[in-house]
Amino acid sequence: MRGRRRASVNVALAWGIGLLTAGAGCSFGPKVLEKSHGRYNEAIRLVDEEQLLRNLVHVRYNEIPFRLAVSSIAAQYELSGSAEARPFFDVPNQSGPIFRTCTKILPDVAVSGANRPTITLIPAGSDSIRRFLTPISVDTLVFLQSTSWPIATVMRLWVERLNGVPNAASASGPQREFVPDFARFQRIVYLMQVAQDLELATVDVETRDTVVGGPLPAASVTASAAVDAAKNGLEYRPNGDGSTWSLIRKEHHLVVDVNPWALEHPAMAELVNLLNLEPGRLQYNVVVASNIRDPLRSPNPPSADLAVMTRSTAQIYFFMANGVEVPPDHIAEGLVRPAVGPDGLPFDGRAVTAGLFEVHASKGHKPPGTAFVAVKYRDYWYYIDDRDQASKATFALVLQLAKLDFGLQEPTGGPFLTLPVGR
Repeated sequence: MRGRRRASVNVALAWGIGLLTAGAGCSFGPKVLEKSHGRYNEAIRLVDEEQLLRNLVHVRYNEIPFRLAVSSIAAQYELSGSAEARPFFDVPNQSGPIFRTCTKILPDVAVSGANRPTITLIPAGSDSIRRFLTPISVDTLVFLQSTSWPIATVMRLWVERLNGVPNAASASGPQREFVPDFARFQRIVYLMQVAQDLELATVDVETRDTVVGGPLPAASVTASAAVDAAKNGLEYRPNGDGSTWSLIRKEHHLVVDVNPWALEHPAMAELVNLLNLEPGRLQYNVVVASNIRDPLRSPNPPSADLAVMTRSTAQIYFFMANGVEVPPDHIAEGLVRPAVGPDGLPFDGRAVTAGLFEVHASKGHKPPGTAFVAVKYRDYWYYIDDRDQASKATFALVLQLAKLDFGLQEPTGGPFLTLPVGR
């Protein structure tokens, strides 16, 4: 009889331990990464998309954009459990002894788990905001041109003026009651896209040597000086006289190379004319410049350089915000003042970003079923249509590349938030 009870106890304990082991194998260890990684990834992606769209809507209403980035997620998982076998006593017989041995064993198993993530959020610091307001550099422009994105998209977003021709320059800042000039620029980028697709011309990167110091006596160029120069991207080279050296920096330059057979192509001829370039050249230097005069208003001699005035990430936000639809009642309330054209009619700012980016506005308890990403603001849902491939592509490009200038910074004494999710 004792052997049977002992066997029952062992079976109950083994059953309980088996449940704990199975639970741990299914929910923790490598399995928990498989179940949680994708969800965290999707959550952060959705947060970034909604934050960018919300900032664009705020900018449309002349309000300040703000970025709160997820710096880290520390997920803590806990598994606890217990298993025991409880004796079960029959009701004692009145004629028998008061205390009797147990005749049955009842198993008791308890398993519990917990997931307590700690999320660290960092607001944009002064360095990030400074870069957010600073036009992109030549290196960033080189990086952009090397991507597979259409050149027309990159130019419309990141270029303010091209050889003086404005790309809705008045629309890349706070909203003004002024109709921007953008028709010529849109025609130019269309022709540039044609030239790229037909391989009439290509944008290439050339590495050129620039002398930044010298000539120096050969004796002054020591091994330690050469190492220090290399750390800063510089190099000492001997001059032709054999007795002096110069300090050289390798710089990357953008150039437009024109195929010889494309010189007489109608698209190239129109492009050269609109940009006021010297006709018949096989190469044009791309230079970053500011305060370039519009050739239509201030005629200049044709140039061998293609002068580019770049935009900052902040200007890109303002430019894209023109594509946000403003409900009529918000215009009537004066929340947004549209520009007035020469004909006296209100100008729809969405014409500035037509074919590039558009955000719709809709009223309701929830966003439309065709919304790719949506945020609610002032009783309206602002959303990008899931079927609008151009807007989705532009949105994805800006979302990724804006981090180059408005990225995460290590906290330097400023506030940051660490939010533990409690029990």
